[in-house]
Amino acid sequence: MNRNLLNRALTGIDDRYLTMVDRKTEEVQTMRQKKLRTKKLFRTILIAAAITALMGITAYAVSSIHTARQQALRADLQIQENSVSGYTEYAESSPDSAAAPSTTAETRPAEPKIQLISSLQQGDFQTVYFSISPVSEERARSFFFDNMVTEFSYIASNEEIPEDCWYTAGRIEDGIEKSFAHPVPFTEGHEAEHMVEQSSPTGLPDENGVQQTVTFEVVDPDWYRPRLMEHSYDPETQSLMLAAMIYRQTVDFSKPVYFSVRCLDGPSVWADMDTSTEDYIENYAPVYLADYGTVTLEASDTMFVSPILADAIRLVNPENSGKLEIRDIRLSANCVEWKIVHDDAERIHNLDTESPTFHEDFEKQLQWIRFQDEILSTAFLTFTDGSTMLLNASPAAPYEDGVTTLTSSWSGTIDISQVKSITVMGTEYSFPELTPQA
Repeated sequence: MNRNLLNRALTGIDDRYLTMVDRKTEEVQTMRQKKLRTKKLFRTILIAAAITALMGITAYAVSSIHTARQQALRADLQIQENSVSGYTEYAESSPDSAAAPSTTAETRPAEPKIQLISSLQQGDFQTVYFSISPVSEERARSFFFDNMVTEFSYIASNEEIPEDCWYTAGRIEDGIEKSFAHPVPFTEGHEAEHMVEQSSPTGLPDENGVQQTVTFEVVDPDWYRPRLMEHSYDPETQSLMLAAMIYRQTVDFSKPVYFSVRCLDGPSVWADMDTSTEDYIENYAPVYLADYGTVTLEASDTMFVSPILADAIRLVNPENSGKLEIRDIRLSANCVEWKIVHDDAERIHNLDTESPTFHEDFEKQLQWIRFQDEILSTAFLTFTDGSTMLLNASPAAPYEDGVTTLTSSWSGTIDISQVKSITVMGTEYSFPELTPQA
């Protein structure tokens, strides 16, 4: 069991809760970003929706919602203010000739479809913003309000997506990623006043066989979800805005990527199981309520800059005296990417649950996770104006050829030409001076 599988073990936690995790931290991180922010995403969309209602023209409504979402994301992420590279916007596809879905006999219901909005590279991940329609208001509310009743699953692939790919159990194909879309997170401004503790089983037993749980702090769903619904759903066009985070080491974005979305009734059982695909389809396959089709997307590469390091940063884990090296730190407009090696990297990323030393190895894994989280969560950026921004721990840790990649990310973006240094475990490392991008 590697750390990625450990994170997959936490998938019992509703992804929609995860969009609410650490909002208090994000508020602190985005303080300097908010100085330039003139509009909040959901307010922009609501204004556009109000204009649309006054116009009373469905075709214009569809177009204005797409344009408003692009403008709002551009403003919310501060793409122009921070000269952000790696951000791609997609033209609106031709709207259906039919009006908004109707039950009347005279009007043909609109065909399910995906509309790409934009995408942004975030370290080793590509965040894709898109809308799907038609989604009934009842279905959208069940996604936001009812735990695991409605999900929107997606597949991203460098090859055309075969039908049986949707029903493959526990199988990771090269160049194909399967996961769940999530709401586009936003900061309403009062999250810190509505934090609650949430616990979830990890799927991992302790030495006595007792199920372990993880407790984390989230924004109160009862307070946040109505705002999320208002932020992401347009009732007139029955359009729901979502986001997907695609791992760039699995899917090659230097090539066109096929992207497909389906609505799922209940949680998927994509899990490691000893069964044939035929048996899985017959007995375990999830029920798909709507197929929103497939689109092709391309993405731009982002600009990274590294601090001036005379050598690797060498640290010692106080829990086990193991040695760790930070080989590289890469800064972009919306994340810091860390390249790390340490003494037990191979051992903790390939745990065997049947091994007699599993519990010892698992504890070792936790020791390294805690130490890496400490490194990232105590690090901070210093800007040329003297202000600082705390970083955060990485939720996942891709591992390849002895190197672990961690990512500290934040909502919105920053102007990397204004970053002076990064401080790691009390030591400051300077970035080279950059000419502000045009």
